[in-house]
Amino acid sequence: MPRAHAILAAVFCSAGAAAQPSGDVPDVVGQQIYERDCLACHMGDGRGVPGMNPALVSSAWVAGSPDALAGFILTGGYGPEVLMASFDYLSDAELAALMSYIRAAFAGLQEAPIEASLVERMRDQLQ
Repeated sequence: MPRAHAILAAVFCSAGAAAQPSGDVPDVVGQQIYERDCLACHMGDGRGVPGMNPALVSSAWVAGSPDALAGFILTGGYGPEVLMASFDYLSDAELAALMSYIRAAFAGLQEAPIEASLVERMRDQLQ
């Protein structure tokens, strides 16, 4: 896992790849995935549970590099203090849709949706 940590740190500190358009999954799917897999910990408003689950609102991970965010979600973060589950079971298209949704909903980013190819590239780098 140290290799994955180094990759995540490198992409988080870099400018990262720009989000690209994706026609693979409709926008509504990202919200549905969030409601199914993320809402219990991060809450409907993305503010999390203070002292237990971090907020997605104003999160550097959400607003930062899409590469770093993909790596974080795929691995469940890194370090002993991170208690998030890995969401590597999501397809590349599903994870791209989820990322697009949370970046728009909780970071206010009005950009083209994340492409599944970005997630695929990060998944390959983390293996």
